[in-house]
Amino acid sequence: MTSSKITALLQPPDKKGRVDVYADGEYLMSVSEDAALEAKLRVGMVLDSDALSEVEHSVSLTRAKNKAYSYLSYGDMSERQLFQKLCRCGFEDSIAAECVGKMREMGFVDDARYAASLADSLANSRLYGPRRIEQELYRRGIDSETAKEALDGLETNFTESVKALARGRLRRDMSDPREIQKLIAALVRCGHDYDTIKSSLSEMTDEEEIYE
Repeated sequence: MTSSKITALLQPPDKKGRVDVYADGEYLMSVSEDAALEAKLRVGMVLDSDALSEVEHSVSLTRAKNKAYSYLSYGDMSERQLFQKLCRCGFEDSIAAECVGKMREMGFVDDARYAASLADSLANSRLYGPRRIEQELYRRGIDSETAKEALDGLETNFTESVKALARGRLRRDMSDPREIQKLIAALVRCGHDYDTIKSSLSEMTDEEEIYE
């Protein structure tokens, strides 16, 4: 591409928040006002191949950031979740990764904060046990070290969680071994370990032998 000069920056009435860029008197591209500001577009600016690439990169990054703001307005998420969402929107991996980095620098995404909040919610609202919580954190893109820190930071009595789940799930006499086995299987699926389940249900029934 030979060098060209921006000759006009127009805001068309039918494109709110957009700027049409003209170079050498001909239409070149349409960008958002934010992108135009970030790319420092101005009349008289000379665009060669490198400069145009920089402008296109700046425009793409601004679009990705605006999309990220939109996603994050609905709630917190992990870096990997945001990256995947941006990629599914059609942004290149490099742009999505750079955007996630910008969001991290500004504090809009924080895996440690997100993991701690999610772990607390899963433990105290869903009454999940450590194993299920860990699985859910991994599924949402949290690495093993951050997940462990989130679990270590929980102040949850999992024995009481098991009891609460048991009261909500058990429909028959707890002396019925078949019902107890169904209950234990359900509690294991919720991420509680067998020892915690056994001791918790024993406290509820004082019939420890039925779990043998």
